[in-house]
Amino acid sequence: MPGVITLIKDDHKKLEAVFKKLESAEPADTPPLLQQVQELLVPHSKAEEQVVYPAIREAAPEEGSDVDDGLAEHHHVEETLKSLLGADPEAPGVDGLIAAMIGEVRHHVEEEETQILPAFAEQADNARLSELGEAFVQAKERALSELTGGTTGATRS
Repeated sequence: MPGVITLIKDDHKKLEAVFKKLESAEPADTPPLLQQVQELLVPHSKAEEQVVYPAIREAAPEEGSDVDDGLAEHHHVEETLKSLLGADPEAPGVDGLIAAMIGEVRHHVEEEETQILPAFAEQADNARLSELGEAFVQAKERALSELTGGTTGATRS
Protein backbone atom coordinates (compact mmCIF):
# COMPACT_ATOMS: atom_id res chain seq x y z
CA MET A 1 0.00 0.00 0.00
CA PRO A 2 1.44 3.40 -0.96
CA GLY A 3 1.85 5.93 1.80
CA VAL A 4 -0.98 8.31 2.53
CA ILE A 5 0.92 11.33 1.20
CA THR A 6 1.40 9.65 -2.18
CA LEU A 7 -2.30 8.74 -2.28
CA ILE A 8 -3.35 12.31 -1.43
CA LYS A 9 -1.11 13.77 -4.14
CA ASP A 10 -2.43 11.23 -6.68
CA ASP A 11 -5.98 12.36 -5.85
CA HIS A 12 -4.93 15.98 -6.30
CA LYS A 13 -3.60 15.16 -9.79
CA LYS A 14 -6.82 13.38 -10.78
CA LEU A 15 -8.87 16.32 -9.58
CA GLU A 16 -6.68 18.80 -11.45
CA ALA A 17 -7.21 16.83 -14.69
CA VAL A 18 -11.00 17.17 -14.27
CA PHE A 19 -10.61 20.87 -13.42
CA LYS A 20 -8.72 21.45 -16.69
CA LYS A 21 -11.60 19.83 -18.62
CA LEU A 22 -14.15 21.81 -16.62
CA GLU A 23 -12.41 25.13 -17.33
CA SER A 24 -12.80 24.66 -21.08
CA ALA A 25 -16.12 22.76 -21.05
CA GLU A 26 -19.23 23.79 -22.90
CA PRO A 27 -22.23 24.32 -20.57
CA ALA A 28 -23.78 21.00 -21.65
CA ASP A 29 -20.62 19.15 -20.54
CA THR A 30 -20.45 20.90 -17.16
CA PRO A 31 -22.88 18.75 -15.09
CA PRO A 32 -21.11 15.41 -15.68
CA LEU A 33 -17.73 17.03 -14.98
CA LEU A 34 -19.07 18.54 -11.75
CA GLN A 35 -20.32 15.05 -10.85
CA GLN A 36 -16.79 13.72 -11.39
CA VAL A 37 -15.41 16.50 -9.19
CA GLN A 38 -17.89 15.55 -6.48
CA GLU A 39 -17.00 11.84 -6.68
CA LEU A 40 -13.29 12.65 -6.41
CA LEU A 41 -13.35 15.55 -3.98
CA VAL A 42 -15.98 14.66 -1.36
CA PRO A 43 -14.62 11.19 -0.48
CA HIS A 44 -11.07 12.59 -0.49
CA SER A 45 -12.07 15.40 1.89
CA LYS A 46 -14.00 13.06 4.20
CA ALA A 47 -11.07 10.62 4.36
CA GLU A 48 -8.64 13.45 5.13
CA GLU A 49 -10.92 14.70 7.89
CA GLN A 50 -11.42 11.24 9.43
CA VAL A 51 -7.96 9.72 9.01
CA VAL A 52 -5.26 12.16 7.98
CA TYR A 53 -5.98 15.40 9.81
CA PRO A 54 -6.19 13.76 13.26
CA ALA A 55 -2.85 12.03 12.56
CA ILE A 56 -1.28 15.33 11.49
CA ARG A 57 -2.56 17.09 14.63
CA GLU A 58 -0.98 14.36 16.73
CA ALA A 59 2.36 14.15 14.91
CA ALA A 60 2.81 17.81 13.95
CA PRO A 61 0.76 19.96 16.37
CA GLU A 62 2.32 23.14 14.95
CA GLU A 63 0.25 22.47 11.79
CA GLY A 64 -3.02 22.68 13.78
CA SER A 65 -4.11 26.08 12.44
CA ASP A 66 -3.37 24.99 8.86
CA VAL A 67 -5.42 21.84 9.46
CA ASP A 68 -8.27 24.02 10.77
CA ASP A 69 -8.02 26.15 7.63
CA GLY A 70 -8.08 22.99 5.52
CA LEU A 71 -11.27 21.81 7.23
CA ALA A 72 -12.94 25.16 6.62
CA GLU A 73 -11.87 25.08 2.98
CA HIS A 74 -13.24 21.55 2.55
CA HIS A 75 -16.63 22.59 3.90
CA HIS A 76 -16.78 25.77 1.82
CA VAL A 77 -15.85 23.97 -1.39
CA GLU A 78 -18.40 21.22 -0.72
CA GLU A 79 -21.15 23.83 -0.24
CA THR A 80 -20.11 25.60 -3.45
CA LEU A 81 -20.09 22.29 -5.30
CA LYS A 82 -23.59 21.46 -4.03
CA SER A 83 -24.82 24.81 -5.34
CA LEU A 84 -23.18 24.20 -8.70
CA LEU A 85 -24.64 20.71 -9.03
CA GLY A 86 -28.11 22.18 -8.60
CA ALA A 87 -27.56 25.16 -10.91
CA ASP A 88 -28.31 25.64 -14.59
CA PRO A 89 -24.82 25.57 -16.20
CA GLU A 90 -25.85 28.46 -18.45
CA ALA A 91 -27.11 30.67 -15.61
CA PRO A 92 -25.28 33.97 -15.07
CA GLY A 93 -22.45 33.65 -12.58
CA VAL A 94 -22.10 29.86 -12.75
CA ASP A 95 -18.82 30.06 -14.66
CA GLY A 96 -17.47 32.49 -12.06
CA LEU A 97 -18.54 30.20 -9.23
CA ILE A 98 -16.80 27.27 -10.93
CA ALA A 99 -13.63 29.36 -11.34
CA ALA A 100 -13.78 30.42 -7.68
CA MET A 101 -14.23 26.82 -6.50
CA ILE A 102 -11.33 25.60 -8.64
CA GLY A 103 -9.15 28.45 -7.35
CA GLU A 104 -9.98 27.62 -3.75
CA VAL A 105 -9.18 23.95 -4.23
CA ARG A 106 -5.90 24.77 -5.98
CA HIS A 107 -4.94 27.06 -3.10
CA HIS A 108 -5.83 24.30 -0.61
CA VAL A 109 -3.80 21.71 -2.55
CA GLU A 110 -0.78 24.03 -2.69
CA GLU A 111 -0.88 24.60 1.09
CA GLU A 112 -1.25 20.88 1.76
CA GLU A 113 1.53 19.86 -0.59
CA THR A 114 4.03 22.58 0.34
CA GLN A 115 3.41 22.99 4.09
CA ILE A 116 1.16 20.50 5.88
CA LEU A 117 2.16 17.21 4.24
CA PRO A 118 5.94 17.88 4.30
CA ALA A 119 5.74 18.78 8.01
CA PHE A 120 3.80 15.57 8.62
CA ALA A 121 6.24 13.48 6.55
CA GLU A 122 9.10 14.63 8.80
CA GLN A 123 7.28 13.24 11.85
CA ALA A 124 5.81 9.98 10.50
CA ASP A 125 7.74 6.87 9.50
CA ASN A 126 6.98 4.81 6.39
CA ALA A 127 5.04 2.16 8.32
CA ARG A 128 2.73 4.83 9.76
CA LEU A 129 2.27 6.47 6.34
CA SER A 130 1.41 3.10 4.80
CA GLU A 131 -1.02 2.27 7.64
CA LEU A 132 -2.69 5.65 7.17
CA GLY A 133 -2.77 5.05 3.41
CA GLU A 134 -4.81 1.91 3.92
CA ALA A 135 -7.20 3.68 6.32
CA PHE A 136 -7.47 6.63 3.89
CA VAL A 137 -8.46 4.34 0.99
CA GLN A 138 -11.07 2.57 3.13
CA ALA A 139 -12.52 5.88 4.35
CA LYS A 140 -12.70 7.14 0.75
CA GLU A 141 -14.48 3.98 -0.37
CA ARG A 142 -17.06 4.32 2.45
CA ALA A 143 -17.61 8.01 1.67
CA LEU A 144 -18.00 7.34 -2.07
CA SER A 145 -20.48 4.57 -1.36
CA GLU A 146 -22.49 6.92 0.89
CA LEU A 147 -22.34 9.67 -1.74
CA THR A 148 -23.49 7.49 -4.61
CA GLY A 149 -25.87 5.27 -2.67
CA GLY A 150 -23.70 2.23 -3.28
CA THR A 151 -23.26 2.76 -7.02
CA THR A 152 -19.90 4.29 -7.80
CA GLY A 153 -18.48 6.03 -10.78
CA ALA A 154 -15.09 4.82 -9.57
CA THR A 155 -14.35 3.24 -12.93
CA ARG A 156 -14.08 6.74 -14.42
CA SER A 157 -10.65 8.35 -14.40
